[in-house]
Amino acid sequence: MMGVRGVAAGLRTMGTLDLSPMSVTAQAIGTLLLGVMLAQLGRIFGRTYAMRWAFGWFALFFSLSAVWLYVHTQTIVAWPVYLILEWTYLLLLWGGCRELATGTRLVFRHAFYTVPLAVVLALAMTHFAPTFNNLFVPQAAIVSVALALSYRVLSSMAANRRGTGWWTMRIALLFQALLFAAYVPLYFFDEHVAGIPILGYSSLIDLLLAVLLGFGMVLTSAEEANRELNEVLSRVDDARSHLEVKLHTDPLTEALNRHAFYSMQRGDEIATDGVLNGVVVMIDVCNLKQVNDDIGHAAGDIVIRATANNVRQLIRADDLLFRWGGDEFVAIIPNSTMTVVSQRLAPLHDGIVAHISSEQPELRFHVSWGAAEFGAKRSLDEAIRLADQAMYDTRRAEQV
Repeated sequence: MMGVRGVAAGLRTMGTLDLSPMSVTAQAIGTLLLGVMLAQLGRIFGRTYAMRWAFGWFALFFSLSAVWLYVHTQTIVAWPVYLILEWTYLLLLWGGCRELATGTRLVFRHAFYTVPLAVVLALAMTHFAPTFNNLFVPQAAIVSVALALSYRVLSSMAANRRGTGWWTMRIALLFQALLFAAYVPLYFFDEHVAGIPILGYSSLIDLLLAVLLGFGMVLTSAEEANRELNEVLSRVDDARSHLEVKLHTDPLTEALNRHAFYSMQRGDEIATDGVLNGVVVMIDVCNLKQVNDDIGHAAGDIVIRATANNVRQLIRADDLLFRWGGDEFVAIIPNSTMTVVSQRLAPLHDGIVAHISSEQPELRFHVSWGAAEFGAKRSLDEAIRLADQAMYDTRRAEQV
């Protein structure tokens, strides 16, 4: 390997490549700030891919620090360190993009196997490069391929997750890959044929694209956190809705329960101020206790379910059926009259058939019911009381 003086002489004749302390310092500070920002996002929201990117930017910061060290000290070991740390940045960049897109995490113990190869390659590239331009030509090719791989892996990300941050990252990666691919012939030409003045702005262009990529990473991390938060809130809302359904539904008959009735009253879903009118019906299963005592409570449950199902078939789909108590039901039939409701519920007078078991395939039982109108002249609560009284009057009349 050539001595320090030889490398220093070569770097002093490197053409238009900008290695001024101000340029290197600006790039280093920019990468450090991006790393800190992504590390905070990764820590707060638990995004491991953001942490991958953050450590990648930290690696790039130390890579640029190695360049800064050479500018000030002419230490030859800075160039292998620069190469290895920049490759580390590219590996972490690709690993974070893959984890974001596919959920597959980078296995670091596998990456460690490449460390000896990276060290040998970095030493070889530094040894055979008489100037930094010569060193940068193969390095630009490596960077271009790595950026292209990161660009490609983002393509496998689900379409419903592709937000502004995803597009920003892809644009930055694409332009960076194309730019470093262009650097390969440009720096070779600049070194061996004639100088290219525009390459003096390469550090500024690299910095701008790096900032764009970092901005895309930050935006993507925020968008992913927002998307997952919305998914969690949606699941919570679904769970709450499911819980409310269970809270307001009788599990045996799937009719509404008494709690649902009072909740609807408080929410004005059932008007009690005369705005809504209709008929309320109180229904009671006759001799349910005897069924429970003679056949069993399981048979009693079947009788209750058969009552609810039979009543549902007689009322309209938008009418409300509540299980009021153990063997009592309340049906609220809006915008109807006593005459219409009596015609609808007339089949109940013939009794209801319940299918109990194979030993007792059918059990015919009867229900009693009473009805009352509610509306402007009578509140719903008053109508329920009158319907309940009418039901008992009917039962007494049938027993006589």
